[in-house]
Amino acid sequence: MGTRTSVAMPEVSPIGRTPVIHWKVKGGMIVLAAVKRVPTFNSSHITGLGGNKLNPKSNPINSQTDDEAFSHAIVIGGSIAGLTTARVLTDHFDRVTLIERDRLPDTPDFRRGVPQAWHAHTLPLRGQAMLEHLFPGLGGELLAHGAVSVNGGSEMAFFIADGWHQVSHQAAVVSMSCSRPLLETTIYRQLANHPRVQIIQEHEVVGLRVDRTGQAVTGVQLRRRHQLRQNEISLGAKLVVDASGRDSHASYWLENLGFIPARESVVNSFTGYASRIYRRPLDFNETWKTLYVRPTPPNSIRDGITRGGVILPIEGNRWHVTLIGMARDYPPTNDSDFLDFARSLPTPRFYEAIKAAEPLTRASGFHRTENRVRHYDRLPRYLEGFLVGGDAAYVLNPVYAQGMTTAIMSSQALDHALREQRHRGDLTGLASAFQLKLSQTVADPWQFAIREDKRWPTTEVAEDILSIERQVSKPAVTLVPTPMRELIY
Repeated sequence: MGTRTSVAMPEVSPIGRTPVIHWKVKGGMIVLAAVKRVPTFNSSHITGLGGNKLNPKSNPINSQTDDEAFSHAIVIGGSIAGLTTARVLTDHFDRVTLIERDRLPDTPDFRRGVPQAWHAHTLPLRGQAMLEHLFPGLGGELLAHGAVSVNGGSEMAFFIADGWHQVSHQAAVVSMSCSRPLLETTIYRQLANHPRVQIIQEHEVVGLRVDRTGQAVTGVQLRRRHQLRQNEISLGAKLVVDASGRDSHASYWLENLGFIPARESVVNSFTGYASRIYRRPLDFNETWKTLYVRPTPPNSIRDGITRGGVILPIEGNRWHVTLIGMARDYPPTNDSDFLDFARSLPTPRFYEAIKAAEPLTRASGFHRTENRVRHYDRLPRYLEGFLVGGDAAYVLNPVYAQGMTTAIMSSQALDHALREQRHRGDLTGLASAFQLKLSQTVADPWQFAIREDKRWPTTEVAEDILSIERQVSKPAVTLVPTPMRELIY
């Protein structure tokens, strides 16, 4: 095993106030990226905030004195939860570092770390309002980049079991519709321009650093993606927030440090998606902008409708089309079967809209739609200074359009917990306080999602009887099915 090297935390000189680090894949270059221009530097140097160039093998991070409790925080993960968490932390900490495994694109594009982005996303008004509070002017930026305003009355059409629902009048509620890559990129640009934020890209956190007692976090171990263990570096911090998503390694890290990992509950209705992007036909003359055909579970008077779909307008005069299948009735991803599935929906309007539209992408499938809660609020003992939020703690079936809002609510819960913590002058007790507050914050969307999913007779409920992670990469989950009435909270 090689020697772990502590290095100075890479801080970059603001270019238009854009402190962002990119590791370029080819040529061994480190790329310092601004929103509008991307200069490059030799890979043996990193530019600091003061303009000085730092050799990555000198000036160990341990030599920096983080005496104050609110001096530096680290966020793991650069999706919606990570971006909003980092923004919240800027209100409480002198410095915030966000670490992301992927390279965050400067222009809207799909990336491997967010496979769900290939599927249609809606952000309810509550989520939009919370984002606007965190990132003032975000709505205007999205509209300027092509997001579509949708009136909640005449421009939305819904089909459910008893037929069509669309009103002819304008409603007071207006939402915005865009692709998830556009939303994330616009948020990322604002966050990258924050003077307290640094973003380290194409790096992954491989472990936690703790103090001599083993009871409090002091930072993380990280390395460039796909590099060997001997290339790990240390990054110190007073607070570490895991917002890395459903594939979080938090339980594995805690177990390795002698803590009992979080137990979890799973409710799976076996929902599947297939999505592709179409060009909106020039001769399209319907009054709706958004079309939603909702799957309907069976009840005592009718059979269930397992198939549905959504058409959302997005930037570039395009449609994001997602087919939905419940109860293992997964929609296909090949061209002809995709259209056949659309034709089989309980109303012909969906198929009629897309049958002659030009597809711009191949269809992508997605089956990881189970509701999953990791009960970090019920740990018998906490690692001080280490928090788990967003999808790393709570994952909801995306069919109910609560995922992004719940992720933002996670950062909001952190903000409230930190405000209550400030009077103490340190972070002792924050871990337990935040995890409890988070569980209370997302209780309603969690209950709604599992209540709806439990209406499907094929739904399974399971409890993990072991650690949810026994491997560093793509850990297997051991689940024991239980009767519906015995859901473990």
